[in-house]
This record gives sequence, structure tokens and C-alpha cells, in this order.
Amino acid sequence: MILDAWAIGLLVLVLALIGVGVWLYLKAKRALPHAQAIETVDVLIPDSRFVEFDGTRIHYVQAGDGPDIVLLHGIGASVFVWRFLFPLLQTRFRVTAFDIPGFGQSSKDARRDYGLDAQSQVLARAMTEIGIDKPILVGSSMGGAISLWMSKLFPERFPRVIALAPATESSMIPAHVRHFALATPLLRRALNRRTMKQLVSRVVARQSLVTDDVVEAYLKPFMNDQGLGVRAFWSATSLLADRRLPSALAGIGTRVLIIHGTRDLMVSRRSIHRLVGLLPNATLLIHADGGHHIMEDEPAWTARTLLEFIKSTQ
Repeated sequence: MILDAWAIGLLVLVLALIGVGVWLYLKAKRALPHAQAIETVDVLIPDSRFVEFDGTRIHYVQAGDGPDIVLLHGIGASVFVWRFLFPLLQTRFRVTAFDIPGFGQSSKDARRDYGLDAQSQVLARAMTEIGIDKPILVGSSMGGAISLWMSKLFPERFPRVIALAPATESSMIPAHVRHFALATPLLRRALNRRTMKQLVSRVVARQSLVTDDVVEAYLKPFMNDQGLGVRAFWSATSLLADRRLPSALAGIGTRVLIIHGTRDLMVSRRSIHRLVGLLPNATLLIHADGGHHIMEDEPAWTARTLLEFIKSTQ
């Protein structure tokens, strides 16, 4: 099989559309204008921890004390995308961020089920295993879709959800995309510094954040793993292509805050309004300058908004 220019172009387009998370590296004094400047990103993310059950190993990080907040990243990302929220939230809450199975340092097995139900069940089980009962779920892009689905499956356990640019429009993912997993060796060659730079430029609104270090960090999870990361990625697109979305979310009683940036190039405003119309207890908040990863573009604003919503729903 030969990967022609059309296929490479489709790869880049699909990655952009489904809201790939980005491992960003930047100075904290720019990203955290209202917090103490920290010159190294290492201290922003807590130490790694792992929980294992049923043959699955899930990586997570946790810091702080108080009520639980659980952070769920988007497709292709990891706990790293939440690093600037930890210093802003952990003084009031116990903050836990998971690497969703198939991503980051969690198990990557393309043979497992990465669908909405499977990911929701395994993440709920992971929370139980580490002693988290009724957290506030905060999900970005794919993580937003999973958070809403978890609240549908377990309404008593997850009564509050904050969704950042939730990717719930299944029609945006071509049904045949998952078949690209068969060409993993060739697809890996399409993942290079140039294509990754293009992708990073689409998920952040502030282009000053797109540096060589960012591109290198974004490539790292997919390198030197015999293609497991790429294969798992393509298998996980089945979640975003689930044709039950968004209509099956209609009528859930969860208190939901949906945040969307006007400069989001991944999730359309039309899909956001469609989702809001389905949720009777949803509030929509628009940021005038934010991109797809609002928690990285505007971490202080995002943290403040989260806190205000949490306080208003207590």
C-alpha cells in the first residue's frame, strides 16, 4: 500500500478536526499572568502514578486536597495539557488528571475497545480504584464528550460537567477513518515536525506558543513505540464518530458548563449550539479570543470560570 499525497493531506485534516491535544512547553509567566512565575514546567505537573486492573494500566497525576476535580484531555493529548491549571486549582481541590487509555503513558492497545461506553466504564472504574467518588468532571474536546457520556451513564455519580470545546458532532469524522490504522507504518512517516507544527498552530490561538520545543514535545508520545500510539489513536476515532452523538445526550439532567472560544478551529460554533440545545441544564460561555485549548491559551481565565461555576452549583 502506498500512502499518496491525498492520504497524507487527509491525515493532517482529520487530526486537526478531531481536536488533537498538544504537549506545549512555554514559560509560566506568560501562561499564568496572575500566578507566581515558574521557569520550569516540571514542577507544574505532579508526580506520575498508575492504577492497574483487568490488564489495563492507567497513568494519572494528582495534587491538592478538598472536593475532587477530574480532568480528561482530548484525543492525542495527555495530562500535560492541564499543567497550568494545577497551580490554580490544587489549593482548593484535589485535582486528578488521567491519561485516557490509548494516550500518554496509559496502556496502548489498538485491539481494545476505545468507544464511548468502554472509555466511560474504564475511567469510572479507575476513579473508584483510587478513591474518587463524585467528582466534578472537566473534559476537553474528546474528553468533553466522554465526560458528558459518563454523566449520562452514571447521573448520580457525575452530576456536574464542565466541557471545553466538546467534540460531540459525530458527522465531522468520516466513517472510514478508522481503517487508516491498517497503514500505521506509513502514517507514522507523515507525523513529522512540519505536520505537527501545523497541527499545533490550529489548536492554540496564540501563535507565539508554537515553538520548536512544543513541536518536539508533541511528537514524543508517538515516537519509539513501534506505532502503538498511532494505531491506538486511529482506533480511538471510533468514539468521536459514534453516530449516537450528539442526539443521545438529549435530556440528561447534568448541570453542564460549556466553554467555547471564538478562535476555535476544530469544533464549530454550530455544533456547540446544537449540543446546548439538547441539554436542559447547560450554560454556554464564549471566550472572545480563546482557541480550541482554552486551558492553555487562557489558564487563569479558565480556572476562574471553573471556580465560579462550581460555586454557583453547590
